[in-house]
Amino acid sequence: MSTAIDPVDRQVLLSDLIIRPARLADVTPILALHQEAFADKFGGAFGLAGVERGSAALTAAWQRQGEHALRGMFVAEWQQQVIATTTLRTWEMGDDDPITTELAFQQVLGLWGATRSMFALSLLSHQIERGEGFITDVAVQAQFRRQGVARLLLERAAEQARRLRKRYLSLYVSGSNTGAIRLYTEMGFRRKKARHSFLTWLFFRQRTWFYMCKDLTIFQ
Repeated sequence: MSTAIDPVDRQVLLSDLIIRPARLADVTPILALHQEAFADKFGGAFGLAGVERGSAALTAAWQRQGEHALRGMFVAEWQQQVIATTTLRTWEMGDDDPITTELAFQQVLGLWGATRSMFALSLLSHQIERGEGFITDVAVQAQFRRQGVARLLLERAAEQARRLRKRYLSLYVSGSNTGAIRLYTEMGFRRKKARHSFLTWLFFRQRTWFYMCKDLTIFQ
């Protein structure tokens, strides 16, 4: 288990941090990180008693898809461990392979479990536009939060989006996640609309989601 980073060591942490594209060898630590950071989503999608099986189902789905499953994902690595992630998705990347995912989920979760989980996860999907760089998977290990790691990952994603000639970054954030909203606002994201869903409340206990965008045509 990692030891907590004292705030005075922030500069040491950031100076030693490596940000790089995710690899298939990272699947296990990435999903362990996501299971911690997105406990509400894992619990909602797979049931509170099925989180470990859900993580196994995602592992199987990612391994079946290969590198395609990790397209656009960056990891932050510190002392040879993955401590944070973010993903930049674009229109050109296309969607995940639903058939491959469904087969992997059925293998691990059974027919009913796979159907339920895929429906729940579909509630969090987003149709990406051509000029858009869509941000997902913003996750940092608990002991490394509030040290500037997420900011560096988001800046890397913005750089990549500009290279791909995207006009803006976007993301969805839960209305109750005040810390994330504050970070995104500080980085130039602005709230464009609110999405209210009874179904996301039913599965994830989150009814309101804010769609936030950052203009990439203006350098800040």
